[in-house]
Formats: sequence, C-alpha cells, structure tokens
Amino acid sequence: MKKIRFFCLILSFLLLFTGYSPAVKATSNDLAVTQGCHSVDAAMTLSTEEKLTETAKAVVVYELKSGTMLYHYNPDGRIQPTSMVKMMTALVALEMADLDEEVVVKRKVLDQVAIGSVSAGLKANETISMRDLLYCTMVASANDAAVVIANHIAGSAEAFVDLMNEKAAQLGCKDTHYSNVHGLHDELSYTSARDICRITEAALENELFRTMFCTVDYTVPATNKSEPRKITTTNHMMNPRNLKYYDARVTGGKTGATDKGGRCLTMTAQYGEMELLCIVMGATPTVGDDGNLTAFGSFEESTVLMNYVFENFELRQVFFSGQSLAQYPVENGANDVVTQAVSNISTVLPIEVEQSQLRWVYQNANELISAPVSQGQKLGDVEVWYGNKCLARTDMVAMNAVALKQEFSVPQKPASRKYEGSWTAVLLILLGGVVAVFVGMVVLRAVRIMQHNRRKNRRGRRRS
Repeated sequence: MKKIRFFCLILSFLLLFTGYSPAVKATSNDLAVTQGCHSVDAAMTLSTEEKLTETAKAVVVYELKSGTMLYHYNPDGRIQPTSMVKMMTALVALEMADLDEEVVVKRKVLDQVAIGSVSAGLKANETISMRDLLYCTMVASANDAAVVIANHIAGSAEAFVDLMNEKAAQLGCKDTHYSNVHGLHDELSYTSARDICRITEAALENELFRTMFCTVDYTVPATNKSEPRKITTTNHMMNPRNLKYYDARVTGGKTGATDKGGRCLTMTAQYGEMELLCIVMGATPTVGDDGNLTAFGSFEESTVLMNYVFENFELRQVFFSGQSLAQYPVENGANDVVTQAVSNISTVLPIEVEQSQLRWVYQNANELISAPVSQGQKLGDVEVWYGNKCLARTDMVAMNAVALKQEFSVPQKPASRKYEGSWTAVLLILLGGVVAVFVGMVVLRAVRIMQHNRRKNRRGRRRS
C-alpha cells in the first residue's frame, strides 16, 4: 500500500509541473527604455511609418492616458518655438501668481512689445486681473499680455525668462532655451517637438491651464480703460464657426507662427477612449495668386495625423490592479508566493492585434526570493511587449504573505531557479493538481480491484 501511495504522489508532481508554462524572462530592465514606446522619452514609436506629413519640420503624436509615443518625426531637432513659448509663460505664472490680483499696465512695459504683433489692445494704466491676462495670452496669443505678466511677477521680462528656463530644466527638457516670453523670432530661442510634448503634458495637469487651452471664446470684463473684450481661440480646428477647419474631435490647442518658424500647432483630440496630444512644428503655409493664405499647413497636417491614428489604433487595458501574474517558490518559506499587478494600465495597440500576439516579460528584483515575504512587497516588474517594443510596465508585488518554515518542517533544498508564468499559471497549477489527484485515485482503485480479484480467485481454488 505504501508503494501505491508513493507512486500516486510522484504522478501528481509530474502532472503539476508539466502543466506549468513559463513566460519569457527579460535580461535587462534597460530594454524597456531603449525599446519602449511608453513615455515622452520613448526611443521608439508604436507606429512604423517614417513620414506622414509633407512640410512639418518636427512632429510628435502622443497618447496622454497611456503615455504611448505613437509617432514622431525629428522629435529632438532644435526648431524655433514660435508662440508655443506662451504655454511656458502661462505655466510659470499659474504656479507663482495670485490669479485674482489686479495688475496695473505700465507704459514702459507696453513699449517692450513689438509694433504690429498680436495683442489684446492693453492700454497704459489699465487695471486688469492676472486671470484675464492669462486668458489673453493663451486664447488670443496676445504678446502684450505675456509681457505684462512677466514684468509684474518677476520685475522684468529677462528675470521671468530665467524662471521659464529653470522650469524647462525641471521638467527634463534637453533641447529648449527661451530668450523671450512671447515667442517672436529670436535666434537664441529654440525647442524641440519632444520638449513641447513634455511641457504640454505637465501643463495640462493644471486645471486652469487645461481650461484655457480648451477655451474657444472668452470675454474679458470691462476695465477702467476698455469695454468688455471678446477674444477667440486662434486654433481654427476647435472653433465650430470655422467651417473649413473645425473638427469635433479637437478639444484644445495653441497655435504659433513666424516667418522663420513656420506654422505651428499643439493640440489635443479625443476619439473613443484615446486622448491625443499632437504637435506639428514648422509647417509651410500655401498662398494663392492673390497673396491670400489658402492653407495654413499646420491644420491640414494635424488632420492627417489624427486620421491615421484614430483609424489604425485603439486603447486597451493590459494590466488590472490585483491581476495574478506568476507563482514563485520561496527559500525557507512555508509556501509559494503568488504575484499580482499593482496598477490599472492601458496602452495603445494596432486595431488588428490579438491578445495572443503580446508577450508578458518578468523582471525580478532578486534571483532568489527568501522568506519572510510580506503581502504587497515588491518582487519585480512585469512588462507587456508587442514584437520588439515594450508597451507598458508595472510593479509586481506579493499577493500573499509567506512566513518562515517551522523548525519541525522537513528541510528542502532551495530552488535554484524561478518558475515564471503568465497570469494563467496559477490556474494551470490548480488544474494539474486536480488531474493528478483524480489519476491517483483511479490508479489506486484499479490496484484495489486487482487485489480483491486475486484474493477471490485464491478462495475459489481452495474451495475446489
């Protein structure tokens, strides 16, 4: 009987481990960065297209909810920032100023504004709130409002520019330097499409910035020097009254244009679950025979990018908080540890991609997990890959606690390797255990029947 039980035990273990399917183990955490497309700094893009636009000098298309770099062209090339500068002007002001403070416009400050440039028509000795100055800067792209803001907060435009450059460095910008607060052409000013993406993503976290960025019309209340001013966004793609360019998918934006910097647009667009941040810099406008502008370039090329993304990609959730991932043996532990994902994480995928085409790759903090293990303890990272691109990554933590073995327990040789599986590994182990028990019971039953028949035959021979 002891031999039979031992045989069943061995059979159970064989079924248990042959049913376990290990996942791919990564060799280096750096691969998730060098071959990743899940951050502003992504070296790779999800799209494999080389050039989708005709004239733009630099382009970035980024999905905000998942942090997926979908497409870029010359993302780190240094270009003229044009009025994209005003987004940084507004961001610094929002962090430093009292929005309800009344600001007195000084004549010497207005003298700093280039004659003929875009303005809100501010007048000397006019009293206007900081909030309204910011709306004039962001919605109407008014240069006079930007200069007044800078002088009021920092004492001079030059001192405010220093604050802007400090903020850019704080955000991780590597290819941005400001020399003024409005974006009029200056050879000392430069930025990149990637840095604009980085700045805009950070700025959109500020509620008032996002509101201004998405505002079509705004009325500046009457002041001591002016009747109410109605200002309208310069982003025609979000203005329903502009029949040529309006697109209901576009939710916000900031335009810029100079002779040397070309036509520029930073905009957000929503379709389905995706929220795009699209940056087009240095597009070439088209002028008719009569000298009038027939195409902006930036609006047309942004539409091409939007259509391409929304027609070919979709947002999918790949990690669920609490999702079981893999089971590992624990050295000197009373039991194994099951790991789980920490966060709900989505990524963008080509519409035609099936779940079976994705790979789960486990990056473990330690080669050997030792007891005790506390519930929620980080044990590594888990990544989702599509082809040669890392789409997402999250922490992998212990779902259950593991205590040290009791002293009377039979010592076991520590596992020399880890078993890593997909999220189905735990179910496969349980299924293997059930099958093993069932087979063991069948074998045991068969042996007992054979023994019973033998005894019965022996009794029959004795009687005869």
